[in-house]
Amino acid sequence: MDNLLMYEVNKNILLENVDDTLPAKILNRITHNYRSNFANNPKNVISERIIEYPILFQHLRKDVTRILDFGCVEDLLPIHLASLGYKVTGMDFRPYPFKHKNFNFIQQDILSWEPPKEEFDTVISISTIEHVGLSTYGDPESNDGDKVAVKKLMHSLRKGGDFIITLPAGKRCIKRGMRIYDRQAIEELVPNIKTLKMFYKPHRYGDWQETTDDVISSLVWDNYNTTSPAQGVGFIVSEKS
Repeated sequence: MDNLLMYEVNKNILLENVDDTLPAKILNRITHNYRSNFANNPKNVISERIIEYPILFQHLRKDVTRILDFGCVEDLLPIHLASLGYKVTGMDFRPYPFKHKNFNFIQQDILSWEPPKEEFDTVISISTIEHVGLSTYGDPESNDGDKVAVKKLMHSLRKGGDFIITLPAGKRCIKRGMRIYDRQAIEELVPNIKTLKMFYKPHRYGDWQETTDDVISSLVWDNYNTTSPAQGVGFIVSEKS
């Protein structure tokens, strides 16, 4: 149950067998009344997933069968793909609570993972590689963790297959537990890029929109006090030669 709590606010998930005791109902009523009285001007903060998922599905080739999804925890993407008939393997440092007949999960640190050679038709990683080696989630530290991760994931990809990833985009730095990349940093990290699109939000409550390298290279991320969605994102497709 603890592993499911992070999905409680995800509108794609209906949690059953939750606490239905009287104290739980009273607490829920109290917090509901609090929100009604004090949150009269709610604002939406739309995360980068709103663009990452649609573009990913647009770029999945018709000949794809076997998919590796690296960094799938806190994410329903592998279950979406498995439900569409793909044979999906998910891998993450933390446990993943959902199951599907077309889905297999590997709980492992990618830095110690021995990748199979050319096993997958497509490898995807949505907003994950930027964290590798920074110990953001208690995983081992490594200054070049992102580079190691890319090399291993590419090794597991068949020749001619697509490596599809997203990365935080903006003025190059490390902030809020992640690396942030401009075009040059992305090209240094990912080989054989055939598609690279940049998106950003002009402010925290703004709309996502495609943008230019110049905007991204000068985009300095705000320092929010709490975990929050990205302000810029790069969408990358690389083809293994």
